[in-house]
Amino acid sequence: MVRQNGLRIGTFAGAPVIIESTFLLLAAYVVGSAILRGGVDAAPGALILVGVVFAAIVIHEFGHAGVAAALNIPSRRIVLTFFGGYVQFARQPKHGWQEIAVSAAGPGANLASYILVASIMPLLTSTLWLTPNDTSFLGALNTFGVISLMLGLFNLLPGFPLDGGHILRAALSYVMQRNTARIVTAITGLLLTAALIAYAIWQELLWTVFVAGLLGLAAWAELRAARYERQRAASDTTSNA
Repeated sequence: MVRQNGLRIGTFAGAPVIIESTFLLLAAYVVGSAILRGGVDAAPGALILVGVVFAAIVIHEFGHAGVAAALNIPSRRIVLTFFGGYVQFARQPKHGWQEIAVSAAGPGANLASYILVASIMPLLTSTLWLTPNDTSFLGALNTFGVISLMLGLFNLLPGFPLDGGHILRAALSYVMQRNTARIVTAITGLLLTAALIAYAIWQELLWTVFVAGLLGLAAWAELRAARYERQRAASDTTSNA
């Protein structure tokens, strides 16, 4: 079923799961790059990579939506995009601990996936007489485990807009004003962006530079919004005085 905002592939935790058309651009980029480097023979491996990335992202977003549903925070939709995915909630968590739990659930689901794969891989290897690098189901499972680990750890970095930034913001809200916590995590996000861009340039990872730039734009937008809110609050206080 095609919707105005993408392709609906099912539901989870009462919310429709939607693939935006931009996700196909990611798939085309991965497959096209592989073919340019290794020819048509590289296409099957690239398609497997797209599949395991898709699975890791879905599990990540299902982690967010599942814990939110357990806390009676309904999800309006779960969306997979060119840049990963997101869950649109009907309302935001009322308490800081709820925001921490929901934010941590995505990376937690990825890390749990990695632990599961790492636990069963030796058994499967010895049973099927295959190696982890085999381009088969076992090879795809190994790749899924690695991507799950990377996705989980990356999203735990403590800077906005990553999940770790949301966790940090919620934790800081217990010891400082919410808006100040927003500013701190936005600045942390900009610092992480600068470090990531520097590393990507050093390693000549153009795709990573692009992703880091998008993260930086989101962090900058959050910083501007938080500063504007602070100025407005100060103005209202002055007017009331």
